[in-house]
Amino acid sequence: MNEEKSLFDSMGVRYEEREGLFYPVITETEIQEPIHAGKYGHLWMNFMKENHTDRYRHLYRFGKIMEKAAEVDEEAYQMLDSMTEKYLMSHSLKDSSSTMEMWRLREEAKRIAEEVIFQDIVNQFH
Repeated sequence: MNEEKSLFDSMGVRYEEREGLFYPVITETEIQEPIHAGKYGHLWMNFMKENHTDRYRHLYRFGKIMEKAAEVDEEAYQMLDSMTEKYLMSHSLKDSSSTMEMWRLREEAKRIAEEVIFQDIVNQFH
């Protein structure tokens, strides 16, 4: 029978037996750095919590929700960067020395890219 590992087992934590009970041996070297989900990862977690509660609870229960959210965040930022660069290449500036025009163009590119990111990545079942 294929059993899923507990969170401690997947982290490689050792156990010691005391009076017939097994306790995890936790030391500072075994504790991993916390995973940061980022902006799009947190938005995806909220989407999953509201729309796909079973999948959200499954990922949460097995300690995989933050890892998956970090993957979603990374994918979203990669798409944001590539779409922004494509937009900037296809739209030229009238005055290349104008900081405000460059800012306006970058913000416009970001807004357009975020619409696609929300539709294609954040608000999707992963």
